[in-house]
Amino acid sequence: MELNYLRVFYQVAKDGKFSESAKKLNISQSALSRSVSLLEEAEGVVLFDRSKNGVALTPKGLDVFRLCEQLFKTEKEIENLCRGVQEKCEGQLSFAASDHVINDYLPNLLHEFRRQYPKVVPSIRSGTPDEIINLLLTTDCEFALMFAKINTPQIEFRRLHPESMSLVCHPDLWKECKSSSNEKTLHKIINNYGYISGIGALMGRRSSNVLIELFGQLPTIGIEVNSQESQKRFCLAREGVAYLANFMVKKEIENGELYEISVEHIHEFHLWLATPRGKYMSLTSRTFLKQLDSQLEF
Repeated sequence: MELNYLRVFYQVAKDGKFSESAKKLNISQSALSRSVSLLEEAEGVVLFDRSKNGVALTPKGLDVFRLCEQLFKTEKEIENLCRGVQEKCEGQLSFAASDHVINDYLPNLLHEFRRQYPKVVPSIRSGTPDEIINLLLTTDCEFALMFAKINTPQIEFRRLHPESMSLVCHPDLWKECKSSSNEKTLHKIINNYGYISGIGALMGRRSSNVLIELFGQLPTIGIEVNSQESQKRFCLAREGVAYLANFMVKKEIENGELYEISVEHIHEFHLWLATPRGKYMSLTSRTFLKQLDSQLEF
């Protein structure tokens, strides 16, 4: 079997498009397509379902792809061993995360990590879940941390630990709308000021179900903003009720800047680790992620 054909197949499987892989491998698209066809012809298999939108792995193609992941990872390890390469935990720690993870979850973790490894330079990109996936596929980001899992063939997701949520509002709103019960007070705040939500929260099935479980019905929207950090800031500015990860608002609740509303159905959401399939992860990234979750295996 021609190993170079496998390399081409592997790159196309990760990218999902011949044109993207041709650019990365610096060969013509026709030469790349021919390499894949020769591999399929030589082995008597169909590895891709082709369409105008790109390619998708067939069941046999997926099996071959998984074996290629192991093959090229082992090849890299052999190469390092033969060259006497000793990786060091230094240099760039390049990854992506959503804004609230960067602003409220990571600072203390990165502080401790940099005290242990002072030669590490974190390089962090932020964005929406869709933007983060694109960063993983098109930049040197080695991994991403996010609370949304997006089904993308080229990305592997591993579930990390859960984080609990908190329903919060400004204390002045709670006092202003105070009624005979928490439920009536919350209902009054929602009616008067509205719920501070992500954009399109009422249109997504999962988000809508979460809100129905929380409020008993879909709430009146006061503000939509595609940033959880901004949702917190609007909540601090007395613009309504927000439902945010507890780590985002814990300090504000303790300081009395936000009031935590007691509700029956508080949710937990898992933090997800997203990595490009088959991409070799540096020692620096592996070491940081081990500190984040000691149960992770690489």
